[in-house]
Amino acid sequence: MTTFNSKMKMWCSPNDLPAAQAASFHPSNSSNTYSPLQSPVVSCVKENKAIYSEAMVSSMRAEMVAISQFIPIPYVVFLADEEGWILDLICSSRSLQENMDRAGMSAGINLSKRYSGLNAVPLAMEMNLIGVVRGGEHTDAAFKSWNCVCAPLILDGCTHGYVDISFDSRQQIDFAIPFVQRLADNVAYKRMVNNASLQKFRRDTVFGEYKLTAREKEVAVLWLADKSALHISSALGISEGSVRNVVKSIYIKTNVNDRSHFAKKLI
Repeated sequence: MTTFNSKMKMWCSPNDLPAAQAASFHPSNSSNTYSPLQSPVVSCVKENKAIYSEAMVSSMRAEMVAISQFIPIPYVVFLADEEGWILDLICSSRSLQENMDRAGMSAGINLSKRYSGLNAVPLAMEMNLIGVVRGGEHTDAAFKSWNCVCAPLILDGCTHGYVDISFDSRQQIDFAIPFVQRLADNVAYKRMVNNASLQKFRRDTVFGEYKLTAREKEVAVLWLADKSALHISSALGISEGSVRNVVKSIYIKTNVNDRSHFAKKLI
């Protein structure tokens, strides 16, 4: 496996694919002409998938606004979901955006090996590592002038998507490997965790797992916001003693001893 150093495996190239996996990118009954632009568009039908997708898109856009000035070359950043469907793409210039528009490359296109053959997204999907695919290594001609580097986007112990940066194949590729990993980490752990809709969804999921009652949920939301028992009693129209009894019940159900431990259950 290709590595940055002898201690930690960081990324993989097509040469690192086991033979059986490599063959799956080039099925024998295929003409090797892949058409990612002709793949069917599907909508997110699961609530949690839609929420995570929306959080990924808004977080990626915010992160790119913050760091785009530090990228010295023209680029396209793709954000794909866990199945390879493009959720968003960000181009460094209007001309690149126009090229993407002319090619029909947009949200709703699938970059997985089923539709696109070998590129950095399905390589990262197969190996669960940063995938690095250089120009001519791509299956589809549309990608052969690009170097592509893709990292899994992981949050809550699950891979929710993939972040890919693509740029001219004549450019050096080494800089992009640590960059795309930092980009994926920042999107997940600096921005997605602070996304209001995703925070609410994660909180409600935990509440459901511990079978909190409606009243316990009301108290829990305010308790997590660092409100006092007196404030909560006034806000909900119940006695301060009742609030403390509800908090005690919440602690028992979630197996914690104080507010800070309870908050950590939501992370």
